[in-house]
Amino acid sequence: MKKRMYGSIVVIFVILLSIYSSGCVSSDPEEEVPETVNTFMTAINDGDFNAAFNMYTGKDFLAVASIKMIFANKGIEPGTIEEVNIVSQEIAESIAVVEVDCTVSNSEGGTSNIPIYFSLQNSQLGWIITRVSFTVPLTLDNAEVVDVDVESTKIDVIANNAPLIFVFALVMLVLGLYLDRKDKAKKKENSRTIDVSGATPIQKESIAQYVKFVPSQQITVGKTATVDVWVKNFTQQPYNDFAIKAKFANSLEPEKINLFFDNIAPGETVKRTWVVKPKLSGWASIEEPTVVFNFGGNKYIGVLDPVWLQVQ
Repeated sequence: MKKRMYGSIVVIFVILLSIYSSGCVSSDPEEEVPETVNTFMTAINDGDFNAAFNMYTGKDFLAVASIKMIFANKGIEPGTIEEVNIVSQEIAESIAVVEVDCTVSNSEGGTSNIPIYFSLQNSQLGWIITRVSFTVPLTLDNAEVVDVDVESTKIDVIANNAPLIFVFALVMLVLGLYLDRKDKAKKKENSRTIDVSGATPIQKESIAQYVKFVPSQQITVGKTATVDVWVKNFTQQPYNDFAIKAKFANSLEPEKINLFFDNIAPGETVKRTWVVKPKLSGWASIEEPTVVFNFGGNKYIGVLDPVWLQVQ
């Protein structure tokens, strides 16, 4: 039961995470745009041109090797970038342009400053670089919008169906909580015991007047059957802690042995039910139905006649 609840919680968490990842939860472009540029330049300096190429969509670099070659032609080799400073950035809705000043070391032990201009575009993947220029400054006016092909992933499927899945997961969570509470109540009920200590015996004829056993009709081998136990309080005082237990024949498999009626008010009728599964045909008995209750400050106990069940 707990696994079911935890599973529902995990599903809801995944949905929220997928919505966040899919861009439904917005982030600040003023932070994402320069971060994208800095991450790209870090990949260049680390020699991870595959990562840099994955952050880029455009016509400047047609392959991974072209990134390495073009940056090398500008004197930017892996490990030579000492500092990347954002000189300026402009953002308008889903496009942005950024100018950086890249400080690069050379073989003579000196450094040089190389300006690099970036154009970026917001997409389902987040902000991606669409153009890199070493000569011509880029502006929002000359920035081109690029068609970005994004392969559908399992997260996308979840995000697209998030409302329906969220409702389903929420229903499963509520159902799990209900069943868990019901299961705990059942375990608590089954763990209860009947205390017969100090009880005064009374004749079965006195008890039989207000306790009735009503077995279900057409009891069949292998199928669950019921025995309803009705208790009527004919007196002017309540029955307190009223309970009944019994011994079941080996051919009967009971769901529970003890029945607890708790307090029965004057004039009130209360029903509890034994649920049994017969294993053999013929006659089966519920032996020694024992009634225990408190009445008028005293505890009483009495044993009734067996209850016979005809099993087909």
